[in-house]
Amino acid sequence: MRSMKLKKHIVSFSAVMLIALLTAFQALSVFAYDGEIPYTSYTYWESDGFTAVSAKAAYKTETVLTAERIGVEDFAEIADVCTDEAGNIYILDGKSSRIIILNSDYGVRGLISSVLNGEEKLKFENAKGIYVDMSGGIYIADTENARVIVCNENGECKKIITLPESKLIPDGFNYRPIKVTADSRGYVYVLSDGSYYGAILYSPKGEFYGFYGANSVESSVLTVISSLWDKLTSTNAKRARQTSKLPYQFTDLFADKSDFIYTATGKIPGSSQKSQIKRLSPGGKNILDSSDVVFGDKETASFKGEKRTQNISGLAVDGDGYIYCYDEASGKIFMYDGECYMMTAFGGGGDGIQNGTFRQIAALDILDNGKKIIVADGLKLTLTVFGETDYGRELKEARRLTLDGDYTLSKTVWESILKEDSNCQLAYIGLSKAALADKDYRAAADYAKAGLDRELYSKAFNYNRKAFLKNNFNILMPVILLTVAAIVAVCIIIKKKKIVIVKSPKIRFALSAPFHPANVFSEVKAKNAGSVYVGVAIIALYYITSVLKATASGFLFRSSDNSFNSALVLVQTVGFVLLWTLANWAVATLLGGIGKLKEIFTVICYSIIPMVFGNAVYILFSYMLNADEGEFLIIFVTAMQLYSVLMVVIGSVIIHDVGIGRFLLITLLTLIGIVIIVFLFVLIVIFFQQAAAFAATLWREIFFR
Repeated sequence: MRSMKLKKHIVSFSAVMLIALLTAFQALSVFAYDGEIPYTSYTYWESDGFTAVSAKAAYKTETVLTAERIGVEDFAEIADVCTDEAGNIYILDGKSSRIIILNSDYGVRGLISSVLNGEEKLKFENAKGIYVDMSGGIYIADTENARVIVCNENGECKKIITLPESKLIPDGFNYRPIKVTADSRGYVYVLSDGSYYGAILYSPKGEFYGFYGANSVESSVLTVISSLWDKLTSTNAKRARQTSKLPYQFTDLFADKSDFIYTATGKIPGSSQKSQIKRLSPGGKNILDSSDVVFGDKETASFKGEKRTQNISGLAVDGDGYIYCYDEASGKIFMYDGECYMMTAFGGGGDGIQNGTFRQIAALDILDNGKKIIVADGLKLTLTVFGETDYGRELKEARRLTLDGDYTLSKTVWESILKEDSNCQLAYIGLSKAALADKDYRAAADYAKAGLDRELYSKAFNYNRKAFLKNNFNILMPVILLTVAAIVAVCIIIKKKKIVIVKSPKIRFALSAPFHPANVFSEVKAKNAGSVYVGVAIIALYYITSVLKATASGFLFRSSDNSFNSALVLVQTVGFVLLWTLANWAVATLLGGIGKLKEIFTVICYSIIPMVFGNAVYILFSYMLNADEGEFLIIFVTAMQLYSVLMVVIGSVIIHDVGIGRFLLITLLTLIGIVIIVFLFVLIVIFFQQAAAFAATLWREIFFR
C-alpha cells in the first residue's frame, strides 16, 4: 500500500517538473527570438584616461532580415542601405542591379532592377551607394558607370548627375561615385572613390560648386623640418623618388536635419586614429569638437590573434544630434552625443554567428529618429534591426535635456538611470549639473567627484568654499590672527632663549642643507658630517609623500587612474637614489672624482629635502585650491624640484672637487651607467628565469620518465 502511494507521489512530482521545464523552455525560446542581447554593451569612463565599463543595453536585437525571410531572390551583395521619413528601408544589391524597398513592417513595398530614362533602361551593376531625400527621390551612386542616377520609387529617372567640365577638376580625375547624400535645400554631395579632394558639391540646379570639406594632412615640427631639409638638399633624382603625402578620403557622409554634413574617414594607415568623424560647416571646416577624439574602441581590436585598427567606415545622425557609427574592424556599433561622448557600444565582429554580431558591416542607417538602427552585413547578407530599450530611451532623453540646459527635468531621469546602471558616468555628470542649477553645491561636488569630472567639481568647490568662508568668517579670522601671532611669539621666544626644537644634531644638520647647501656639503666632505641613517629616513619620507601625493591629494589634483603602482613609485624614488649613488661613484672614480660612496649618498639624500617639502605642501593645499589656482601649486612643486637639482650640482662639485665641465661629463656618464645597470639587471633576471625553467624541465624528465 505504501509503495503504491510512493509511486503515485513520484509520478505526480515528475509530471509537475516536466510541465515546469517545458514552460521554462518555451519562455527561453521566446526570449531568444524577441529582444536577444548576445553581446556585451559597454562605454568608457573618461578622466585621466579611458576605462571600459559594462553598461546596461541601450539597444537590443529586434529582428534579422534575410532575402528568404523578406521573400525575394537571394542577395548577390548588400552594398548599402538607407531609410526614409516614412520608415521605409532601401536595400542596394549592387551586383544584381537591384533595389529592394521594404515598408515599416519589413514587407516588400517595391523593387527596382533598372531605371527608365525615356526609352532606355539604365542598369546600375556594382553600384556602391544609395540615398533617399525628403521628397522620395532615390539617389544611386552608379560607381562603374561614373554617374549618380536620381529616380523615384517607380524607377523613373528624374536626372543623371555626371562629372562636369570645370577647371576646378584636376586632369585625369577618375569619377567613381561611392556615396551620395543631399540636404533639405537640394544641394547634392558625392564621394568619389580614390578622391582626396573632399565631396563633390552640386547645386539644386545641378551646377558644379566645387569640392567640399577635404581632409587635411597632419603636420608636426619634425615633418616641417624634414620637408625644409628635403627642399634644401634635393636633387633631380631625389625629387623623382619622392612621394607626396596626401589626405585620406572620406568613406561616408550624412546630412543632418540642420543641413550640416557629417563625414567618416575610416582607417588612417600608420597614424593614430583620431577625428575620424567630422561635422562640416558651410565653408567645409570641421566644427565638431573631435580633433582629439578616438572614435570606436580606445584600444586596437583583435580577432584570432590578428590586430585590427579602428575603421569608422559609416555613420548616421538623428534629429537630436546623436551620432551612430560602426567600426568595420571590430564589427561594433557606437553611439555618441553632440559633444563626442560615447554613450554606448554594442554588437561585435568575428564569426558573426549570433544575432546582433557581424562578419563584416557594410552599411548603417537609422529609423524613427534613432529608435531603430539598421545594420547590413556584407558577408552574411543580412539586415539586423536593433530596437531601442527603455533604458536607451531614458539615456538619450536625459542627455538631450542636459545638453539643452533643462537640468530640472533631466534630474529625475538621471536618478532613474543611476538606479538601473551605477556605471553610467553621464548620470553622475548630469546630476552634478542639475545640483549646480539648484544651487545644491555640496551635492554637485559629490556627483562630480563620483563622475570624475574635475571641471564641474572645481565649479562646485568654488561655491562651497565661498559659502564656508562667508558662514565662518567671524570664527576663522580670529583663529587665523591668533595662530599667526602665536607662531611669531614662539619664534621670538625660541630665538631669545635659544631653545633647540630638534635635539638630534645630525637631523638639525641635514635640515639646514636647503638653507646653506655649500656649507653643509663642505662639512660633509671635510668633517664626514653626513649621516646615512638620516639619509635613509629622508628617502623613506620622499617615498611616502610621493605615494600620498598620488593617492591622498585633493580630488582636483590626484590621478583618477586605477593603475597606480606603489612598487613603481618605489623604483622611481628609492631605486633612482640608489642607482644614482652607485653609478655616480663608479664613474667619478674612473674620471678622477674623489667623492666617496657615503658622501654621494648623503648629498643626494639631503638634496631631496626640498622635494619632500614640495610634496607635503602639494598634499595640504590640494584641499584648499581650485583647478585654476592649482597652477601655482604645480609651479611651486616644480621650483622645489629644480632647487633639489641645484643642490645636487653644488654638492657633487664640492665632494668630487671638480669643475662644472667635468661635473657635466660625470653626470652624463652617470645617467648612461644607470641605463647599463638596469639593462644588466634585466638580463640577470631573464637568465635566472630561463635557468629555473630548464631545471624544472630537467627534473620532470629525470624523475617522471
